[in-house]
Parts: sequence; C-alpha cells; structure tokens
Amino acid sequence: MPLYFHIDYKFSHCLDLENSEFPNVEEIHGEIYAYDCHDTRTKVGEVQLHYYNDSFIDLGFNLYDAFDRSMDTIRLGNAILDSGTGNISIDLKDQIGPSFNNNILVIHEIILFPDFRGKGFGKEIISGIITFFKGKCGYVALQSFPKQHDISIKDKPRFQEFGLDQLNPEFHSAQQSLDSFYEKCGFQKIPLQNESFFIMNIDSM
Repeated sequence: MPLYFHIDYKFSHCLDLENSEFPNVEEIHGEIYAYDCHDTRTKVGEVQLHYYNDSFIDLGFNLYDAFDRSMDTIRLGNAILDSGTGNISIDLKDQIGPSFNNNILVIHEIILFPDFRGKGFGKEIISGIITFFKGKCGYVALQSFPKQHDISIKDKPRFQEFGLDQLNPEFHSAQQSLDSFYEKCGFQKIPLQNESFFIMNIDSM
C-alpha cells in the first residue's frame, strides 16, 4: 500500500499578453506517483487541469470568454458562469455559497492505471489537488463522464495503456457510479437536466 501520493505538475501558459488570446487560462498536466515505505516511486496515473484566473478581468479578459475557447469547455462554462459578468452565476452561488476568490480550477481528466483503481486512491488524490490549489482559487468544477465511453480516445494508445477497456461498458450505470464518486469527494451536482456537472466551493465566505 502506498504511504503517500505526489503529483509532478507541468504548467503551460503564454506570458505574452499581447499575443495570447486567453492569458487568463493555464493548462496543467500532472503525473501522479505513489511512494512506499522504501521511498520507491511508482506512476499510478495522470491528471489534466485547467486554471482560470479572474484577475485578468481588468485587462479585458473575463472567465466566460476563456471557457468559450473550445467545445470541450464551453458547456461547463455555460453551466457555472453568468455570460454577462463572467462570474459564477447567482443561482449557483445560492446553491454553494459565495467565495473570497473568483478563480476556478477545472479537473478536466483524472486517469489511474487498473492496479490503483477501486481502492480509495482517487478520492485521496482529488483531496490532495484541492489542498494544493486552496488559496489559489475559490471553486473547483468538473464534468463527470466515464472515460471508457469517450470516443475521442478509443483509438489512441492511452486507451489501452490505462486499461479503459476493463471499465464498466454500460454507460448509465458507469455514469451513476462516477457521479456518486464525485459526491463522496464533496462536490455538489449542478441541477441541470441530463448533465453531470459538479462544483465545490473551497474558499467560502
């Protein structure tokens, strides 16, 4: 059993504001490692995060525009943001409460190798991500979707590399199980019909 987990983060961000269309967005790739009592390091999975920085609003870059940059992000942006202000919508703030910090971290993807699934490690890793980013953002959001049903990666090597073909092939029960997992991690489901978007306030007023 691992004693602890560690994530090696790699941050990708354009520092040249004049030539960056969305300088308020950082894309973050993390490799997740487990350490045992002998300090042996074993890679257990990967994580992809998007960090949306609200402090660029004075320069004309709001969070709604940043979410609008691709089809992968706009649906989540529509679910959590007010298109006029670019901030968390009033209805959603009524549900989860206001935060001292308007920055948003999106957990875009977490994938673990088969040997490390179903043992509670995923919840521990998410807790570690939230701890690391607490103070840097006020909200953590995500779209819950079973990765084994993502047709965009079915023909890619990582689908087999992470053993996604071993996961539940029935979509609805897989979705329900994943939704339940995120609720156990402390996320609140956003009340939208036929959608599985989740959010957590980690810097409540």
